[in-house]
Amino acid sequence: MEHSYILNKNKFIKIFILSSFLFIFVSCTNIPINRKWQDIRTVRSNRKELRVGDIIIKNKLVKNPMGWYGHSAMVVKPDIMGDYPELGVGYYEIDTYSWLYEDRKVMVLRYKNFDEKFKKVFVENLKKYTDKGYFIRGKKNPNSFYCSKYIWYIYYITAKELGYELDLDSDGGFMVFPYDLIGSKDLEQIIF
Repeated sequence: MEHSYILNKNKFIKIFILSSFLFIFVSCTNIPINRKWQDIRTVRSNRKELRVGDIIIKNKLVKNPMGWYGHSAMVVKPDIMGDYPELGVGYYEIDTYSWLYEDRKVMVLRYKNFDEKFKKVFVENLKKYTDKGYFIRGKKNPNSFYCSKYIWYIYYITAKELGYELDLDSDGGFMVFPYDLIGSKDLEQIIF
């Protein structure tokens, strides 16, 4: 029994190291030239103009390994952000003002085809996928989420249910990172 525990522990460590290695090299994405970072205070003071479905990306933090990939969340209700922030927390909702507390640059993105028909299915899907745990897996696996995967998946599954394909991941990889959303041609930047 103890031998089995050691094998499982070693397997977990190897997977963790490999995943970390992949994240470091996969997440080095540049932002498109036509996108600009905004001061977080500007977005915070204009938060009433945000709409359900809007995506906010925080820039990368070099000093904090958890911030190497940026961070993202989306508006799920008026003035409420939905987020999968970190391992052990899972999904949570927070008011927009509080989510925008850090001194970081941000970018607000909006899906170009977000009409009332899309919104109805989108809101239903938001409700369906809030009970999953935080875990890093491929983006099409609906059994666990992380910040950018949750956003990507809700858009992906909503479009699929409406009969078309939508991939907001600009590099089309196995996983989606916050900066991958920035490069999507289906998202427009909202400047305040």
